[in-house]
Amino acid sequence: MSQATNTLQRLPELADQSYNEKKFGFDRILVATDFSPNSLRAVKYSVQLAKRLGARLTILHVVPEPSALNYPMEGIPPEEVEAWQREAAKKLDQQVVEAKREYAKVDCVQLTALSPRDEIVRVATELPADFLVLSTHGLTGWKHFLLGSYAEKILEHSPCPTAIVK
Repeated sequence: MSQATNTLQRLPELADQSYNEKKFGFDRILVATDFSPNSLRAVKYSVQLAKRLGARLTILHVVPEPSALNYPMEGIPPEEVEAWQREAAKKLDQQVVEAKREYAKVDCVQLTALSPRDEIVRVATELPADFLVLSTHGLTGWKHFLLGSYAEKILEHSPCPTAIVK
């Protein structure tokens, strides 16, 4: 009996086995947003995907924590950081309201972190997300070389299948 025939006969058995003994399915989709036009497209895509799959959708926004490398010695007043968080919360609430017009199983999370990239991966791991949706800003050439791509870095460390929406 050939190896191919043997494998074909074992397909039902192999189908019952899954990666990490986890049943395959998309019960929870996580989409990260920074409120840019590209991330708004990613949210819209995620809503449609969650609706078709019957999955719960979580919209995540990470407010970047001020870094000593990015700001003057005197730092940033806490009131200014709180204002950023309030503004982000308003935008996130607005996205959730719009998403819920099309699909009811939508929630959101807003966090503050020094590294939004790492925080997205952490949240995807802890939910746990079955599928992650990101957007890209489409940097090319020298900008991409110097700044890198958040989406690429997240993709490298993502605990689940990931789609990148342009």
